Amino acid sequence: MNSDFPAASELKFDDIAVGQTFELQRSFSAQDVLAFAAVSGDYSPLHVDPAYAAGTEFGGQVVHGVLLASLFSQLVGMRVPGRHALYLGQDLTFRRPVLIGETVRAVAKVVGKSDATRTLVLSTEIRSTDDKIIVMGTAKVKVRDSSTSAPPDSVPFSVPAESGRRVALVTGASRGMGAQIAKTLAKKGFAVAVNYFQSAERARAVVSDIERDGGVAFAVQADVRDAEAVSAMLAQVAAALGPPRVLVNAAVGEFINRPLTELRWVDFSGHFEYQVKAVLQLCQAAYPHMKAAGGGAIVNILSQVTAGAPATGIADYVSAKNALMGLSKAMAAEWADDKIRVNMVSPGLTRTEMTEHYQERVFKMEAARTPLKRIATPDDVANAVAYLASDEAAFLTGVNLFVTGGQVML
Repeated sequence: MNSDFPAASELKFDDIAVGQTFELQRSFSAQDVLAFAAVSGDYSPLHVDPAYAAGTEFGGQVVHGVLLASLFSQLVGMRVPGRHALYLGQDLTFRRPVLIGETVRAVAKVVGKSDATRTLVLSTEIRSTDDKIIVMGTAKVKVRDSSTSAPPDSVPFSVPAESGRRVALVTGASRGMGAQIAKTLAKKGFAVAVNYFQSAERARAVVSDIERDGGVAFAVQADVRDAEAVSAMLAQVAAALGPPRVLVNAAVGEFINRPLTELRWVDFSGHFEYQVKAVLQLCQAAYPHMKAAGGGAIVNILSQVTAGAPATGIADYVSAKNALMGLSKAMAAEWADDKIRVNMVSPGLTRTEMTEHYQERVFKMEAARTPLKRIATPDDVANAVAYLASDEAAFLTGVNLFVTGGQVML
């Protein structure tokens, strides 16, 4: 090896752990840009003509996007894993330009490993000095440190992104309503990412059910209240299945009846963490994928409590669901130009694990006062979600669909 070259790391597959982060800082000079223009043939005046670039909305010469992406190549080829690296793929979304002389930070985080094929999934970002995302994406990298590993052109994941199916991510999908939504979307032809927090065994059971019926699914762990976990989850989904075109926010926290006089702010904030913070983070993370794909559909699970007089003893839950309704409408209005539809489903009382502790008379009383004389099932809710996610609902956004058997009539 030429001793004049910088030495690359020699990490082996077993040396690398999920969660590890590698980064570097760099600024590009006018000479760097001209050198890249000579190699690529891209002499666009926005990059190479100072006078022209100064008169644009950017106020200066813009660094080529692919030159920025070379920072990821540097991280992979020199840091993670370094000498043993073979790039298998990279997807990128550019959120804003970088000017000559501007310092940026490139970050690669290991968010997944395949022992079978000795392949890494990296969440890749370029950030500005004020920590704003400039470029984001995912990378697939093979670690060539074992002669027993699969050949370079093998598929690094059990579910290829080119399966031809649109991808749906369902949060809180290891049980109850979320699990049924995941199964229903799979039956409608979606490749489904089944998100779970702690119930790995349940999530795998949902995936098995979907695969048994001929569908495509992938279990992915994340605490949706954690921004970094959400970012890592989106990277894993994009790498394993493809970029999500549908997002269903069904995750929910603990539900306890308490009189208003006994509630503390921590009770409210617990629900807001799931219903507002988590949903906001998930939607923001999914947004660039959907925009790049030409549009998408988001369905947020609300509740019948968003209409009329709510039941007593759940003021914290009611407040969070109404806040989610406001957030959903705001997103529907703001993202309509990007062809991202945001709708809501508000079920009435539904028999799930969340309500299994209710006495049977509660279900009977609710059914008796429902025009259709029964309570909602997870199937009813899942079918409503599947409709709003489908092309048949292409002209619906900002809609709150009440699945209440006629208790709410608008």
